[in-house]
Amino acid sequence: MAAQEGTRIVTALELTWGAIQKHHPDVPDVVIVTGTGRRARGRLKWGHHTADRWLDAAAAGRKAELFVSGEAVAKGGEMVVETMLHEAAHALAAARSIRDTSCAGRWHNREYAALAREVGLEPPKRAAKVIGFSDSLITAATVGRYAAQIRRLEAAALARIEVPEDDAGEPGDQDQEQQDEDNPGPRGGRGRAGKRVVVECGCETPRRTQVTPAFLEEAPVLCGRCRQEFQPPESTLELALGAGTEQAEPVAARVMP
Repeated sequence: MAAQEGTRIVTALELTWGAIQKHHPDVPDVVIVTGTGRRARGRLKWGHHTADRWLDAAAAGRKAELFVSGEAVAKGGEMVVETMLHEAAHALAAARSIRDTSCAGRWHNREYAALAREVGLEPPKRAAKVIGFSDSLITAATVGRYAAQIRRLEAAALARIEVPEDDAGEPGDQDQEQQDEDNPGPRGGRGRAGKRVVVECGCETPRRTQVTPAFLEEAPVLCGRCRQEFQPPESTLELALGAGTEQAEPVAARVMP
């Protein structure tokens, strides 16, 4: 009897995570799941890492969840490895009690950039508005290191969730934003960038202000009324993402919390 397609894909993902752990022994075990990355209002995310989501009764502890979307699988093995390495950097941060993001996981700080570089990704030269150093891309050397896993992933992906040609996907832990000529990414992308971002609190009538991403990176900004963090509103985030703009391929793994 032929192997079920879901089993084939998840097995390939688990073997890839094992290869990542072989190269980086501090990367912890995870429970790997997959499915569609499509979210509300047509948004798409490639993957996510959520610490302590699964209760491991056998080990009397908890394990993180690693989600890799079927849309990422459809993009090919290199895209999947890039996505998993992005999440491996977050897994290292969780294991080492490092705060690598802020602003509900959107802003990726310099701690994240260092971890991304450690696992074989190349972060942008400068932080991008809203997402910081999230747009960390796989290098040629890393592609070579995981060549066997990339081939296995592509052979396993006989069933896949198709991604429309005009849908570049949405970043997230990992928010995607194009870089401009004064803030080039590792592959020289160009687009918009800004020095300040609008944030709002969780009050019924939100209070708004403008801050620099570095200010958000340093520590959460709390509202004295509702005691919730100031975060970029959806409208600001969508403007920053720039609907309809193309992204270089392969796109780094990014998730929207």
